[in-house]
Amino acid sequence: MRYISHVMKTPEILSPAGNMEHLETAILYGADAVYLGVRGETNLRAGARNFSFEELARGVAYAHACGVSVYLTLNTYPHDAQLKGLPPIIRHARDTGVDAVIVSDIGVLSLVRELAPNMPIHLSTQANTVNSRAVQAWADLGVSRIILARELSCEEIRNMKSRAPLELEIFVHGSVCISISGRCLISSYLCSRDANQGRCTQPCRWDYALVERTRQGRYMPVEEEDGYTFLYNSKDLCLLPVMGKVMALGLSGLKIEGRNRTSLYIATTVQTYRKARDAYLKDPEGFFVRPEWMDELGKVSNREYFTGFFLGSPDEQGINYDFTGYVHTHHLAAKVLKTGEGKTVFEARNPIIEGMEAQWLSSAGPVRDFVFHDMIVEGSRKTRIRPNEVFEMKTGFVPLPGELIRKPLSEGDKVAVREACTS
Repeated sequence: MRYISHVMKTPEILSPAGNMEHLETAILYGADAVYLGVRGETNLRAGARNFSFEELARGVAYAHACGVSVYLTLNTYPHDAQLKGLPPIIRHARDTGVDAVIVSDIGVLSLVRELAPNMPIHLSTQANTVNSRAVQAWADLGVSRIILARELSCEEIRNMKSRAPLELEIFVHGSVCISISGRCLISSYLCSRDANQGRCTQPCRWDYALVERTRQGRYMPVEEEDGYTFLYNSKDLCLLPVMGKVMALGLSGLKIEGRNRTSLYIATTVQTYRKARDAYLKDPEGFFVRPEWMDELGKVSNREYFTGFFLGSPDEQGINYDFTGYVHTHHLAAKVLKTGEGKTVFEARNPIIEGMEAQWLSSAGPVRDFVFHDMIVEGSRKTRIRPNEVFEMKTGFVPLPGELIRKPLSEGDKVAVREACTS
């Protein structure tokens, strides 16, 4: 079987969705498609909350009502005992109208073809597709889209696209493994938790020191920071600086990594790449990357950015040798629940203090600064709001339900982040 697709003029912005709130946030801020997993050992983000069968059906219905596609990840490499749990999931995906499943293993692909013959199949980046011959072979097996390996340059992708009889997709943003597109055995070796079963402990992010075999407990002086060396800690992928080259490839999907990330991360990255894509489509010749777009991506958690293999094989500049781990300037303050009668009802996600500066992350307009003031909880004015507490406040703007409020990190917040990254 060979699947021949039309060339998409508008590549999808694909967002991760670790739970229902993430799905709703991604759609609100402009995603064309979301990818998600069900609970269990069937996808490579077992640590995410993921979806129950009931939630999957509800999520698909909600996304389709908004004109958004849903892709279900079944991208582990299951052993025989784990294969037994897949048929109910595949049938449920088929019956609820999931738009495609993402697979890595050829046995899982075969099972999907058998149980849901009309279901489009996307091949995961975990399958490590790095040449045109492999693209053709997967097309012959019924794959309709391939998410290419991350170890490819722009020229290699362009060459593969010119020959591809199916849709191609690449990752444009998010974490990068020190491995071949995520196929790693370090976690399994050190922690008996298999990354290829969705249980990675991220040992590539740990701080290491050398010890000579006969001198136990005596560390060799090869430190980068505070006596430790980060040997494998890759920076995060960000192709926004080369978005013009990305768009010129004519790909079908531009994918953001991060099913374990926050709603604020999803809203910020989806909206930023959506703006860049739409600006290119409006005026390809005059397109340029606006400084404020890169500034937005710096506000969410990251390990510093690089362009991966897109411009050629990365050197040591692709490794983050800094012990601080994640960096960002803002975090989520609150989520909008509803508006009316000149007031906005919020749900706090972090502590809020009267007089605190914040920003409304509009899904349809520019970011707007404001200050928390006159906050009301059950009829009483409060100067301090606890996480998860619902409060209302008069605002000079009218946000939409589901939109997010962020606030700059305080010095205390930054210390807490550094401690969390090094603990």
